[in-house]
Amino acid sequence: MKNLLFISEDQEKALIQQLVYKIKMADLDIHPCDTCFLMVSPDYSGVVTQHLSHALSVDREIFHIEAVNVPFPDEPIESYVKDFRENYARWSKQWKHFVLIEAGIIRGGNYTWITQMMDDNYHTVALCENIGSKFQSDFVGMYYYDETHDLHFWWEQPNNHWRFSG
Repeated sequence: MKNLLFISEDQEKALIQQLVYKIKMADLDIHPCDTCFLMVSPDYSGVVTQHLSHALSVDREIFHIEAVNVPFPDEPIESYVKDFRENYARWSKQWKHFVLIEAGIIRGGNYTWITQMMDDNYHTVALCENIGSKFQSDFVGMYYYDETHDLHFWWEQPNNHWRFSG
């Protein structure tokens, strides 16, 4: 039985600030005039994406945010892939760089299929990432081990798509 890895509101804010620091120290070549933040799984990643967009602002400009919906583990992926392909074709005409942001990377499947469709013009960010994920993000606030812990955010409620095993 897995233990619950509970991310409190205070811990979430601290992890976001840690990411802000890591990204600023990396001195990425991104600017709001040519970079779009992709909020991957908006129902989970809205808080971290919005905070990063503002905290990393440059020249008094925040980063534009677009939502990338992804399937729950029990849903087929095809319509999500089709939607992303169409959206990315449109976004690529407007933006030179992308920053993918997700609150929790468990298996890494979503970042894998998304980045396979993109040019090499992106950076990836995860607030929390499973050390066993098949995708390794560029910037991570906290690593955890999914074999022993179920990631759970303070605002999250149980739903029919995820089974809590703790």
